[in-house]
Amino acid sequence: MATRHILDSQDPHYQEGRRMALELKHDHVLAEARRAAVERKRSGSGGDPPRTSKRVFVGRGKPRGRRGGRRQASATVTRHPVECSLSSSVEVPSEILNPQEEFEKNMERLSNILASCPSAEPQRSSASSWSFRQQKASERWKEARPYHLQCLIAKEAVGHPSCCLCHEPAVIRCRECLPEDWFCGDCDVLHHKKQPLHNRESVIHGFFEAIPPTSCIIKGDGGYCTHEQACILPTVKVPDCSCEGTNFTVLPGKPVILITINGRFDLHQPLYKCQTCQQQWTPDSKDLLRSGYWPASVSNSTLYTLDLLSSFQELKVIAPGFSRQAFAKLLEHRTKCGGRSGHINGDALQRSFLEFSYASFEEDQLCCSAPFTCPACTPEMLAVSADGNRKLYRFHRNTSSDDPGFFEGLFVAEDSAVSTFVDTIQKAVRNTQGRGTCGDSQWTAARETSRRASKLDEEGMEVAVCRHGFLLKALNMYRGEIFAYPLFLQKELMPAKAKFFAMDVAFLPALQELTEMKPFLSIMHARAHATKCEIKWSGRNQEGAGTTAGEEVEQVNSYLSRCALTTKYMSKAARVDMVTLHAMGWNHKKSLSLHQALSTRYVKTCQRLQDETARLAALKTELHCTDELVSQWLSDVKEWAADETPDTSHATQGTTHRGLQQSIEGLYLSVRQRKQTLYRQNDSSKFRHRLRRKLAEDKKLLLQEIQEYNGLVPDSATNIDVAAVEHSLTGESSVSQIWPWEVHGSANISMKKQLHDQVMLAMRLQEEKSILVLEMAQHCTWLQSLAVVLKNKMAEEDKGNEGLGCLLRRRLSEVSERLQVVLQQYKTALGPEASVLLHVEAEDPSGLSSPDTSEDEEENTV
Repeated sequence: MATRHILDSQDPHYQEGRRMALELKHDHVLAEARRAAVERKRSGSGGDPPRTSKRVFVGRGKPRGRRGGRRQASATVTRHPVECSLSSSVEVPSEILNPQEEFEKNMERLSNILASCPSAEPQRSSASSWSFRQQKASERWKEARPYHLQCLIAKEAVGHPSCCLCHEPAVIRCRECLPEDWFCGDCDVLHHKKQPLHNRESVIHGFFEAIPPTSCIIKGDGGYCTHEQACILPTVKVPDCSCEGTNFTVLPGKPVILITINGRFDLHQPLYKCQTCQQQWTPDSKDLLRSGYWPASVSNSTLYTLDLLSSFQELKVIAPGFSRQAFAKLLEHRTKCGGRSGHINGDALQRSFLEFSYASFEEDQLCCSAPFTCPACTPEMLAVSADGNRKLYRFHRNTSSDDPGFFEGLFVAEDSAVSTFVDTIQKAVRNTQGRGTCGDSQWTAARETSRRASKLDEEGMEVAVCRHGFLLKALNMYRGEIFAYPLFLQKELMPAKAKFFAMDVAFLPALQELTEMKPFLSIMHARAHATKCEIKWSGRNQEGAGTTAGEEVEQVNSYLSRCALTTKYMSKAARVDMVTLHAMGWNHKKSLSLHQALSTRYVKTCQRLQDETARLAALKTELHCTDELVSQWLSDVKEWAADETPDTSHATQGTTHRGLQQSIEGLYLSVRQRKQTLYRQNDSSKFRHRLRRKLAEDKKLLLQEIQEYNGLVPDSATNIDVAAVEHSLTGESSVSQIWPWEVHGSANISMKKQLHDQVMLAMRLQEEKSILVLEMAQHCTWLQSLAVVLKNKMAEEDKGNEGLGCLLRRRLSEVSERLQVVLQQYKTALGPEASVLLHVEAEDPSGLSSPDTSEDEEENTV
């Protein structure tokens, strides 16, 4: 039985549809009017248009009012009232009118339609809706601006407040005590005796004036006046009397400086005195830590709150370029806003912060933390990407100490080990001065020797990451980017058993025996190599690599480069420690969002696989390729890439012309390589200006030599397309440049490579789908294994260290909760294929197995 749909006139979709129908009617009527006007002009008079033969209207359709080319008899037209509805249609007149009368009639009908229908607000797109909301928000803020200004001024009025405790006239306001924020002088002393960290304001001068905690307001005969008082540092109770007495007093002890997120406070340590035996004692470092304070020195004369240090650590991770001096200035500003004064030492702050960070790291290690391990790459890691970062340099400092850092060797490799390895490599291979080559071009990263910069101690860092962006290892560069540096990282990461190692150059034949990892070029670096080199070494053409871009290290370098704003002025040890802290903070953020990244990547890969498979089928149909022919073309492309023999089929292949070809190749790749590293490796505007000028000169010379080559080649079919070369140099083209002398007699090599690239892309997407399923399973298994390890360690520490036991329980609760979130995310993303994760045992927050997942079994998936 058919369902009857009732249209709601208030429905936005109904109103939008009605508006569109009216627009269509309007356009149709205007088109008819224009057509009639054209016919009127052709007739040349105001009377009835002359009879027109049929052939006049060939291609334009029959004129309205004529059937079969004959004129119909006149008839009276009855005008019905026009209803504004989706079912109404434009009435076609049965009489023949002259163009002017028809135009006036249509305009009258259109006016009636538009007048009878209320205008509906058109449906906005998401972009226009956002713009509309922003416009409305701006209008509301503009309307409220005078009122906000009025309120801002009104809040400065003191008035005649009363004390919230004794109802006497109030002289002190404390917003941190809201809603009871007004106090008289006596009540303020009693109330804030145990709250010395509150920011208070005095009104004895007729306006709000911030006062330090060491000031109190006393009412005398002449009015109110300010007196000084000693404030005691708030700590936990520390009854430590040998007589076990309970009657003791708290007196001001030695001065102490406390620095919180609100700035500096000049206080006194509490001095406890037993009234029974007259024994005195003060809190020790353990008591201060229990109170939430961290010492700035061994003498505990200056203290920082743990909240301040953790906030500074989070701020450094979020904003790597934020310096300690800027943070100290911020704290001094907060001190001044609270009516206090005093300087905050930025060097002492950094030293204390590094001590706190190292202690926190050791605490995390006891809780089985692995800051430089990717859960999705354990135990099977697919690829490692390495590249240099020339922006992480450090200036030469004669006053730097030789003290080792707290995190020496943890993330940044020790310089002695790197130096020994570099010497070994240089002895094992033939020493090549200058740059390594790629075909007829040169690559700076393939150098085995390089000169040192005179003003720099470290010229940058070589960094290695996994395909999910987790930082794994780094080293200091002292000779620029030489080939031995990434090879050292490759040696250090051999226990991870990565299948591929991505870098900006492929491996030298003399060094291939030093590793079992398969080398491949990252996606963007491969485009700056020769076409044959790209086919042989690009990650897109490596079986089993999936869609690993190999450019993950560039994403990390964009973050680490901001650290150089502060680390380039530090000492050697402080720089290593700060970079390590940034790396751990980056990895922590990555681990929290890893399940979202993997699930989103899986869904996008599945969608893209369908699109690229359909595109491949369409390309095969367009090129009339069977499966056998596709296989033959793939083999032809691989054989063409492996053949390094130059084309000698043309008469122009003399020694002079061969030199011109090599020069064109070298200049082309040099321009692409320089453009790629223009901003990535250089942070000096002056140096980038010189590079741009060199780029312009090389590009001009390249085009001149192409013109010279085209003039020497008699066959126009083998000429170089200048427009195609210029387009590829812009970076907008993803098609590799194939030179005429590289064809080697292979017919349609460009067409074959196009099909080859599409086939490789479809294959890599299919591999990526399986790889992501494996990585999601490894992520869940890693969390489950970590929970088991924590449980076993809790059992060992059950009767031992109580504090460590509490830390382990908290860590286990976090891991169990994380596992639940990760499982739910993956099940949602996988859909029907969620069964691959059912072998993972889900756990509830209490650490017990969930009944509905206790029967899950582990199975290996590829």
